[in-house]
Amino acid sequence: MVKKKRGKKISKKRSVSKTKMVRVSKRKINLVLRNLILFAVMSLVSFVLYNFLNNEMFRNLFSILAVIFGFTALAFLIVLLVFLILKFMKK
Repeated sequence: MVKKKRGKKISKKRSVSKTKMVRVSKRKINLVLRNLILFAVMSLVSFVLYNFLNNEMFRNLFSILAVIFGFTALAFLIVLLVFLILKFMKK
């Protein structure tokens, strides 16, 4: 019979990692602000197209797009507010 090769045993000790602090840089704030403006504009454009088009398929498409882009813009707004609060609390 062939003996099985066994690998090294890994110890089951878990290392306790330190919690990393979130560092707010100007680059991150600019990135979030740019995406916020982009999705807000896309949401407004979709909403305007939803109001002006008469075709039912396009109205449904642009209404769904307006909602999706609106919620994404809202998420970026929340992230921006969190970053600004972290930045001011650091000072």
